[in-house]
Amino acid sequence: MTNIGTRIARLQVLGAALFFAVAALVVGGMHQTSLAMQQNVQDIRRVSSVMEVADLISENRVAQASLLLENGAAARALLATRSRALTAELSRLCGLTPPGPLRPMVDKMEKDWAAYQKTQQRMVAAIGAGHAADALGLFRRELEAKYLDFDRQADALADQFRANADQSGQTATEAAHFVAVFVLSFSAIGILARFLIQIFIHRRVVRPLVDITKSLSALAAGKTDVVLVGGERRDEIGAMVRALDVFRAQARLIEAEHERTLEAQARAERLARHDALTGLPNRRFFTEMLGRVTANADHPAAVLMIDLDRFKPVNDVYGHDAGDVVLSELAQRFMAHRDQLGTVARLGGDEFAVVFPSSTDRSHAARVAQLLSVIISRPIQLEDAVVEVGAAIGIALFPHDGTSPAALLRAADLAMYQAKTGGDGRYRFFDPAIEDNVQARAMMHADVRRAVSAGEIVPYYQPLVAIDGGRLVGFEVLARWIHPHCGVVMPDVFIPVADEIGVLTDLTYRLLERVCREVQEWPETLTFSINLAPSQLRDPQIASKLVAILDRYGIAPQRIEVEITENALITDFGTTKKVLSRLQKNGIRVALDDFGTGYASLNHLREFKFDKIKIDRSFLRGLDHGSKNEGIVRAMITLGKSLDLAITAEGIEEMSQWAHLSDWGCDFGQGYLFGKGMPAGKAKALIATGGRELGGLARPSLRAVPMRS
Repeated sequence: MTNIGTRIARLQVLGAALFFAVAALVVGGMHQTSLAMQQNVQDIRRVSSVMEVADLISENRVAQASLLLENGAAARALLATRSRALTAELSRLCGLTPPGPLRPMVDKMEKDWAAYQKTQQRMVAAIGAGHAADALGLFRRELEAKYLDFDRQADALADQFRANADQSGQTATEAAHFVAVFVLSFSAIGILARFLIQIFIHRRVVRPLVDITKSLSALAAGKTDVVLVGGERRDEIGAMVRALDVFRAQARLIEAEHERTLEAQARAERLARHDALTGLPNRRFFTEMLGRVTANADHPAAVLMIDLDRFKPVNDVYGHDAGDVVLSELAQRFMAHRDQLGTVARLGGDEFAVVFPSSTDRSHAARVAQLLSVIISRPIQLEDAVVEVGAAIGIALFPHDGTSPAALLRAADLAMYQAKTGGDGRYRFFDPAIEDNVQARAMMHADVRRAVSAGEIVPYYQPLVAIDGGRLVGFEVLARWIHPHCGVVMPDVFIPVADEIGVLTDLTYRLLERVCREVQEWPETLTFSINLAPSQLRDPQIASKLVAILDRYGIAPQRIEVEITENALITDFGTTKKVLSRLQKNGIRVALDDFGTGYASLNHLREFKFDKIKIDRSFLRGLDHGSKNEGIVRAMITLGKSLDLAITAEGIEEMSQWAHLSDWGCDFGQGYLFGKGMPAGKAKALIATGGRELGGLARPSLRAVPMRS
């Protein structure tokens, strides 16, 4: 087979050989040019150096004359500078002059300069010794002769270097001219050869390839009956034509590969509809599914919106990696119950959604919501902690609560928002009235946030007295919202809202700072108790922040008592225990508030090592009427005493209650009998005056405690 490639390869080899030959000649010529130019540069540098030497010897001569005329430090320094410069330039000239016919002349100049310097030193010494006549003689005779001889040598050497520079410059010019002429000649030959090769390639290669390309285009358009010409050729073109027949056979294989590509694209599309972290369907997938669900109103369905509770503290306390672990664990639980739950999607953050076929009866949706609450509320193990989250679930029914995806999602979202006002494991069905409630609650959120920032929520002080004798020992700090339009708002209205929107801890810090400012002049024997919510005890930094505030205002930590409810003990046992331990290590006492009404056990009293328990006010009702509360209260006091705990009774409103508690050994008491919560000014007056009348009944006066100056 005649090989076009071989022919072209031969031409390429010939062209390459010519190219390399010419390139070698050109490179050789350029090398010679470069060497000549380098030599020329060196010769010019030598000429410059010799001329510099001649100038410096003249300047040195002038410096000698200056020294003779004015023997001073400046003249001596100038002569020394000129001498050093001349020595340095001669050294440079020696370095520039290679071994050869001119090197001896340079060496002789260097030796003559050394002799010249010695004579110069004698002249300087004579001047220094005050022999001006001797110095002048040396200057006019020996130094004059040496200077003239040195100057003649410099001129002769400069002439030689100039001649060399002219010769090397001429050589470089001739070499460059040769290279230029040669390159131009070879370029003309190359242009002619290129033209001839183009004609050959066009006739033997390009034109046949154009024909093959047209045939390929027809084949790609599905014309399998296309006629391919050139198959009879015994070269590469013929081989290409014959290969096209094989291409027809491979068309079916290409089609199959295309189908596999479409499948891969479908897999990528599925990935685009699923959450990368949890593997659950994402919002896009869920919205598309809702579109299919709402397309047929004859098939009822339920949509559930899920928002996790206590998830933000997990991120804040343990980091976002821990939050990812929680979300992944919940996703695995959802997928394990997919048959009961239907389709569960992660919409973003800690928000999930569920859709499943359901009857118009609410019971099926309620059962699914209850199952979700159970699944979510189970403890989740992290690397070094166990956390528990809850969920608020809103339920919307199709088509009753909405006929479009957007309407159903909004209805479920509003129901979920309403569910957030309840406890853990709660769910709510959509009710049109919810929207009004949600708007009102949103306004409440904004109002509370503004009130915290504006300082409208202030501390009130309720007296705490010693049961034995009625001595004032401290106050419980109570929050009151002085609303610009509604007056005094009680804490049960705004504290849950502040906790929900995440500003409760900031409010606690602000209240404590205000307490510290207001009690600066109060007796140091008085104590103050503040309340911490369960959510605040999940913050490991709260103890150090509270102590920092006390330190800033110079309030001893021993004067502060933190009260927690029994419910706080079951939310996060480990973290709560660590926080309370840090508080006690810093001198802050810890009291268990509302004892007997929550979930505390004897084990909690042992594990947490409280300083005080506070008996809830509900147990003080009916103490004079032989109720069971009497036995319960006495048992609580006995239990506290056996554990070496201080006992405070809340809600004392009658003298008889006070008398009973005194007889049973209760330590402290608070309630309306001793005083309601009051502003700082009234509390200050109470400290100064001691007793007062309440309800028209005389009672023992509170002992007056002197104010600090």
